[in-house]
Amino acid sequence: MTDKLSTAQGILLRRIAETGDEPFEIAPRARATAVILARRGLLTGESDLWSLTQEGRTAIGLTPQPVPPGDSQAPDVSVEASPPVSGRVPKPGTKAATVIEMLGRPDGVTVAQISDATAWLPHSVRGFMAGALKKTHGLAATSEAGEGGRLYRLTGAAS
Repeated sequence: MTDKLSTAQGILLRRIAETGDEPFEIAPRARATAVILARRGLLTGESDLWSLTQEGRTAIGLTPQPVPPGDSQAPDVSVEASPPVSGRVPKPGTKAATVIEMLGRPDGVTVAQISDATAWLPHSVRGFMAGALKKTHGLAATSEAGEGGRLYRLTGAAS
């Protein structure tokens, strides 16, 4: 893969590599980063449990783990988790990165909360989620009615 990893992506991959073959439970705030890495084929998993792929090990400078012949425990690479990369990773500290991080929360986030965090007007938040989130970053979000308004969450790669 010719794309460079952001600092946060490199840290997450190294933390997961430290666990060996065991699935690693990530913090909810890192879910968006994990989804992006899964789309690039560097991680497999879902929700908060993730494992490093051979490509992920290579991306952080580790040698791929050899798979013994006839080993039925060979690592599975999910076809759904590793489609071709079509989205960009937002630069850390940008408003786009803030929105994606907030959407990765397990409890979800409201438009008003995103608006407060980014100083965007509500129509700009909705426009980002309808346009840039899908087209530029290749991510999809779902919404559901909540007590304080509609709650939005990342669901993974846009289809």
